[in-house]
This record gives sequence, C-alpha cells and structure tokens, in this order.
Amino acid sequence: MKRSGRDDEKLSWRELAHLYRTIRIPWAMLILVGAFSIVVKQVQVWVVPYTSQIMTGAITEHGFLGGFVAMTLLYDLVEAVQGGLNELTGQMTVRNVRHTVWGKILRLPLSDYGGRDTQSLVSRVTQDTNGTYAALAALIQLVSVLYGTWVAFHRMYITYHALALIMLSGIPITLLSAWIVGKMQYKISYITNTAISRMTNFFAERLPNVLRIKTARMEDEEYRRGVQANEERYRAEIRQERLFILMAPIGSLAQYINEIVLLVVASAMVRAGTMQMFQMVNLYNYYLLFMSNAFMISAVWQSFKTSHGASTTIARLARAADEDLESGEPVGEEPGDITAEQVTFSYDGTRNALSGASFTIPAGQITAIVGENGCGKSTLIKLLERFYREQEGSLRLGGRALEEVNLQDWRESVGYLFQGNQIIQGTIRENIAYGVHRSFTEEELIDAAKQARAYDFILGKENGFDTQISRFDNKCSGGEMQRIAIARILLKRPRILIMDEATSGIDVVSEAEVMEALMNLMAGRTVIMVSHDMNMIRRADNVVVLNGGRVEASGSYDQVLRESPLLRKFEEMAGEPTPAQ
Repeated sequence: MKRSGRDDEKLSWRELAHLYRTIRIPWAMLILVGAFSIVVKQVQVWVVPYTSQIMTGAITEHGFLGGFVAMTLLYDLVEAVQGGLNELTGQMTVRNVRHTVWGKILRLPLSDYGGRDTQSLVSRVTQDTNGTYAALAALIQLVSVLYGTWVAFHRMYITYHALALIMLSGIPITLLSAWIVGKMQYKISYITNTAISRMTNFFAERLPNVLRIKTARMEDEEYRRGVQANEERYRAEIRQERLFILMAPIGSLAQYINEIVLLVVASAMVRAGTMQMFQMVNLYNYYLLFMSNAFMISAVWQSFKTSHGASTTIARLARAADEDLESGEPVGEEPGDITAEQVTFSYDGTRNALSGASFTIPAGQITAIVGENGCGKSTLIKLLERFYREQEGSLRLGGRALEEVNLQDWRESVGYLFQGNQIIQGTIRENIAYGVHRSFTEEELIDAAKQARAYDFILGKENGFDTQISRFDNKCSGGEMQRIAIARILLKRPRILIMDEATSGIDVVSEAEVMEALMNLMAGRTVIMVSHDMNMIRRADNVVVLNGGRVEASGSYDQVLRESPLLRKFEEMAGEPTPAQ
C-alpha cells in the first residue's frame, strides 16, 4: 500500500472486489436479507388494491377490513424482520472488516506506510470500515428494487398497457441522474473520509499532550490548529450535503413529469368513459410504487459509490502483501558480526538518509552509534529491525545477507529498548511479559524485575505486579517505566540488543538505577546503542560516528576520538579533555 500519490487515484473495481474476497462475509445472513427484501416488495404490491379501494370509497365491500388489516400487519412484520436482519448483518460485516483491517495493519511492512505515522490509520479502522457493508447492502437492495420495479410495471401494464409504456420514459432520466450524482459521490466520500482521518490523527496526538501544550502556553495556537482540522471535515461534509440537496430535484424531475402526464391523460380517459375510475386509481398507485422503486435505483447506486469512496484506503491495505515471516534461514546459536557494506537508503528518493555507510558491529560487544540529529542513526536502527530495506549495499549477519534470515526468528532474537513511553495498558506483570513467547516461571519474572532494579518499587505499588498502569496515568515515573521495559527484555533473553536513546529523559535520581539495570541487560549480548550520553558512549567497545548519512569514523573509542572531529566536539561539549592529535 505505497502512499506515494496513490491515494489520489481512483480505486479500481478489481481492488474493491479483492477487499470483499478478503472479508469474512456472513453470506447466509445476506441471502436472508435479500429474500426478505424481495418479500417486502411483493407485499407492497399486494397492498395497492386495498389502498385503491380506500381512495375510491369501496371500503364496505365484504372482506375488505380483514384483508386490509392482515396485509398491513404482514407488511409491517416483514419490513421489521428485513430491517433487523439487515442491521445485524451490517454489524457482523463491519466487525469482520475491522478484524481484517487491523490484522493487515499489524502485518504490513512498515515501509508500506510511506514514512507516515501509523496513528493516521486510526480512523481507517474505526471510521472507514463502517461504510464497507453499504456496498453489499446496495447490491442486495438493487435486486429487490429491480424486482419491485418490474412487478409494479407489470401490474401497470395489466391495468392499462398503453399508459404503462409511456411511464417507462422516466427510467433513462432517473438512471442518468444516478450515474452523474454517483460519480460525484465517490469523490466526496473519499475526501470526507480523508478529512476525518486527519482530524482523528490530530486530536489523538494532541490530547495525550495537553500538559505539554499548557506548559508551553500553546493553547491558542493548538486551538487554531484544531479548528482548522475540524473545518476541513466540516467543509467536506457540507459538500456532501449540497450534493444530496442537488440530487433530490434531479431525481424527482422525471417522476413529476410522468405523474402529470399520467393524471392528465387518465382523467381525460375517465371522462370519455374509456377507463374506469378504479383503473385510474390502481394505475396511479402502481405508478407511485413503480417510480419509488425506479428512484431507489438511483439511491442504491449513490450508496454504492459512497461505500466505494470510503473503502479506498482499506481496500489497498487489504491488497498489500504481508511481511514474509516464514521464509529464510534461522538466526543460529552464534549469529556472528553484523556488517554494513556501502548501505544507502532514502525515504523519498531525493535525499539520502544513509549514503554508502560501511562498518562492523562485533558479536558480543557494545557498539555505540553516534551522530547529530538527522545523521541517519534512527534510519540505521529501522534497517536493522528490518522495518525498511536498504536500496543499495547490504546488511549482513555472520556473512549472510540479513534479508535472507528468517524475519520472525530475527525479531525474536532482538530486544529493542527505545526512548519514551513503552508501556501498554494492563498490569505491570503483563507489561513485563509482553512479547515474551516462551514459557517462564514466576521466579524468572521476579528475577528479571530484580536485575532491572524494578522489583522494590513494583512491590511498593498498590497491587504489586498486578497494578494496572497505562501511558496516560502517573502511577509510574519515567525511570520506573524504563526499568519495566528493561525487565521485559531481560525476561525475553534476546541475543542482540538495540537501544535507541534508552537513557534520554530519565531524571537524575532514576538515572543511576537505570544505568545499573542497563549494565545487567547488556552483559554478554551484542549491543547496538544509539546515544548522546558520553558516559554511555565511553563504555562502548566499538564506536561508529555518522555524519550526514556517512560513516566519519569507526573502531575503538580512543581510535575514533582521534579520527572523528564530531566525536571530539561532543567530548568538548561534555566538558572532557580530548587527546592530543
């Protein structure tokens, strides 16, 4: 699902069909909905004679009242059952679509998001999926509407075939208006859903950061941005409402013209004695039923195009290929060194985040990746995690291309500790065990917490290991959350550890305990450490300095300090003397 301009293109019928092949559709329920929809149309036709008798005053005929009550009750019952089945089938379908889209988002390569924040996909799961059933419901309804149109016309034809044929002239106008409005509806529906996605993304990002907004005194600016996001959605929905307003008179034009012709001609025929009054009334009522069904063809098409537009993004999500977790060689007991050979990577194809980078990460040692912001450190981590793939050169593990290693085994072998909040909503126990796919004992979990210097503060919480925590509460400090994350990796027991600014944002009081926990974590592992902390960098066995996406120097700390002006600059900023050159 590459996003490089593709979102602006029209969704093809093939992509839409693939989406519905992917979804687990409750076909039995859909068939029931279709069957009851046809029964509803048939009962509507059966009701017409009773309506005509009321209009002509023939309600005293024998059996009228009982038949009218029975037919009315039958119609209400069938319509209620059809509506309930339709609602239930819609809810089941939307639930299944959400399952499909959520599973697809989790299994897509990160590169398929085009570098965008995955938070922007929130409304694709919660909002876009609501419209997917509309297309299926429209197809079911189309069958019943066509049936209703035919039955009503057939009754008109039996009543007075010449006028019935004249009434067919309204169909082409109705279908033409439906086609025009449907084309507009597709585009507007896509624009509306895109606006909803952007607004959802904005508020989902801002609301957890209200404290930061207040301390920065940015309330007015963020209010302006929120209003702008809301206005974008408002304008899109207003365009949709304008289309609905335009649609009504266009669709009704043919009906009104034909209705006038019918009444004028039929009235003249009644006065001339060539048509009975009950025939005229029957013809008129069948005509109203005929045109209401014909007009519904337009509504069904518009509903289908609305669903078509709303499904654009999720249909492409469903069609995109999953990450390949099955093929490739196992990591092995002794993975070996990790080497980069002339690695080049660009997110947009114009500016390289890495350019011809070559270096070695020795097995069983600590390697520090050093550089200024934007030098390619985070990009390198993403390549090592195999979220992205290098465009030139190669990353190798023990002599093998990293891409030839089984991806699932590789990620199982790697522990990832990054800066910022790594807590999921749940208990402390669930957080420590998150992503640990092996069996473990309570003693192992406690031991991991102790090594992470987290055991004492966990016992001090209201429910110990069963205390509920989340990223939005204040039950744990930043240092405590980082130590819970360290305990998680210790329990996982990875052979390779990637740390991305793992001590960033930790308060001074917590730093010593976090550092001690990190030392326990790094012992005996291949460690890849991105850091600006000179104390951490000096502990490294191997240092790689990145500058502008290129390797400025690599080797031992003392060697790199002699060769790298950038590392000497960092030392000077840290207030440490540099060796003579």
